Amino acid sequence: MSDIHLQAVAERIRAGHNFLITSHRNPDGDALGSGLGLQRLLRQMGKSASVQVRDGFHPALANIPGASDVAVTDTLPADYPAAYDAVFTMECPEVERTGYPVLPGPVVNIDHHLGNTMYGEINYLDLDAPSVGEMVLQLNRRELHLALDRETATALYVSLATDTGFFRYHNTTQRAFEAALELVRAGVVPGDVSLWINESNSRGATKLLGLCLATLQITPSGKVATLELPSRFFAEAGATPEETEGIVNYGRAIEGVMVSALLKEVDDRSTRVSMRAKPGVDVQAVASMFGGGGHKAASGCTMPFALAEAKAKLISILEGIV
Repeated sequence: MSDIHLQAVAERIRAGHNFLITSHRNPDGDALGSGLGLQRLLRQMGKSASVQVRDGFHPALANIPGASDVAVTDTLPADYPAAYDAVFTMECPEVERTGYPVLPGPVVNIDHHLGNTMYGEINYLDLDAPSVGEMVLQLNRRELHLALDRETATALYVSLATDTGFFRYHNTTQRAFEAALELVRAGVVPGDVSLWINESNSRGATKLLGLCLATLQITPSGKVATLELPSRFFAEAGATPEETEGIVNYGRAIEGVMVSALLKEVDDRSTRVSMRAKPGVDVQAVASMFGGGGHKAASGCTMPFALAEAKAKLISILEGIV
């Protein structure tokens, strides 16, 4: 993390008046929590800031303060970019991950992913950050110096807690705990957040999990687990596409398994893949083969094959690296 880049972000905020904030497609807790936390800080400074994303998000994330006002749309605002001083892209290693074909105007790229293409006018990249929300907290701590209220702290805590697997993954560093302490001191109640993130699944989401678990297969080596999600499962379970969060982790939790992959049918020509790995395996390198990305331990991509063919090709690749 560079002090120069932190200062550049802060200077752009102070000089501007109206900002747009977005994140990657199918936003998770880090993407949404970091964006909403930043929005609240900007508004605290008297700035105008709106958050919009390309796709909907898991119902549990609707509990984040401000989430009800997030615009879910496939078009940029009619007055963009003329009326905006910058657009902040949260947790997007490539600008294409936003789901918007073009982002004209000044872009402030805030991310912690390996392989970020540095596409912004300002690039605030920190590969050691446990979450992008923690990076927003660093921005405030070191440059903006604003008092954190409970709502802002809660948004940033969701970012931190979900991206560290509620402090279970290897990105749970001293920085993560220091950030958690600061956010709890600002009023966050960790038990409340855990309750509505981890224990508030709909019946449809639970049925969808059951259908996916029935497809579980483990390769002969015992090191690769796959789960399948044909598109028909959504109707059978009464679930929505946003309710797939966390399913891939069930394969990773099996003893001896080094990589778990969830293959989600998009159509008869493409399959969305989410991968989770244990230490020592780099699934980001695999995702990059198909234009995807993420972290070494958590990455995703879209393979240009039907589900069965994608599964066979993916297993062949993964067996070669575990």
